[in-house]
Amino acid sequence: MSSPSPRFSQLLAQQWHQLRQDAWLSALLSWVPLLLFVLLWWIFSAGLTRDLTIAVVDHDHSQLSRSLIAHYDASPSLQVQSVTDQVEAGALLRTGQVNALLIIPNQLEQHTKLGQAPTVAAYYNGQLMVVGKQINSALQKSHATFNAKVALLRVLSQGNTQTSQALAQAVPIRNQISALFNGNSNYAQFIVSAALPAFWQVLCMVVMVLALGAELREQSFRSWLKKDASKKIAAKLLFFGALLWLQGVLFCSLMFTSFDWPMRGSWSILLLALVLCVLASQAIALLFILLFEDLARALSFAAALTAPSFAFMGVTFPVSDMPWFAQFWRSLIPVCHYIEIQITQANYGAPMLQSLPALSHLLIFLLAFVSAAWLVKLRFQGLSQPDESVS
Repeated sequence: MSSPSPRFSQLLAQQWHQLRQDAWLSALLSWVPLLLFVLLWWIFSAGLTRDLTIAVVDHDHSQLSRSLIAHYDASPSLQVQSVTDQVEAGALLRTGQVNALLIIPNQLEQHTKLGQAPTVAAYYNGQLMVVGKQINSALQKSHATFNAKVALLRVLSQGNTQTSQALAQAVPIRNQISALFNGNSNYAQFIVSAALPAFWQVLCMVVMVLALGAELREQSFRSWLKKDASKKIAAKLLFFGALLWLQGVLFCSLMFTSFDWPMRGSWSILLLALVLCVLASQAIALLFILLFEDLARALSFAAALTAPSFAFMGVTFPVSDMPWFAQFWRSLIPVCHYIEIQITQANYGAPMLQSLPALSHLLIFLLAFVSAAWLVKLRFQGLSQPDESVS
């Protein structure tokens, strides 16, 4: 006589028991995410880049060059370090002791007075994208202010001109550049809001592989799936999926409530996207477990798939400029579709219609559950007979 099927509540209780017995799984669902969040907050708590050291080599040593250096030093993002030897300054840049190198040419003042527009050369490490962007922006602002003052003095020196008229002649077209989103250039909001979902994506995959593959460690995986496989898998997906979804909700609450970062859109759409992202991650993890029947190999493939999540999100590098293979890989990572919804909701307050493409991409991942059901029937139920004993 075959053994009775376990009730769904009993299967959920087994997952709770598994969570309590597995120290590593418990850590991934409790203190490890919180520790990482605190670490990220501590690293980026300043929010703004200040006092980035730049080495300045002044070959002119004129009043005009000293005024230009003073404009650099007045920028809150820059801190000037005067260096007399250009070779020494280049060595400081290569070793990372300074973030940029500026070379003021000889006869700067003389050429400026003659209207010959001398060139100040600036070098920085473009691989450090955030730092490079900040230095480039600060230098452009300093040069724009300095050039406007020089042009104003040139016009005033011609005489018979009021200051307002001279300013209009020196700067005939003025621009006003206003950032619509993240107006104060808070790099914590820029980086952490993407780094946390990327880490959460890896966490979802690892947790689900460990949870679904628990029976592999006990050499009972095939017998476990031999009967009531759908109910047993569903219990694992529901129990651990709910915990992972709550983690995602916690991360979003900390970002958009505790940090007071803007949330202009709908929380309902964001929470729905979190649910679909968890389900998509579960579908991929389930396929890896069923295909390989090996915990280490499934973890390796899960890590390889989701490791470049942050780089492929399109936050630090535009998706349109990625090569086709990177765009293809990006399409296989659920959180890369989720982050589109998070950005459009938090920053733009986009309507549901604008979020539908990313939501539909997440829904496509759910087709993997169909493949998983076919694999269970073919490999674990179709090739074996029910285990029966004669009473």
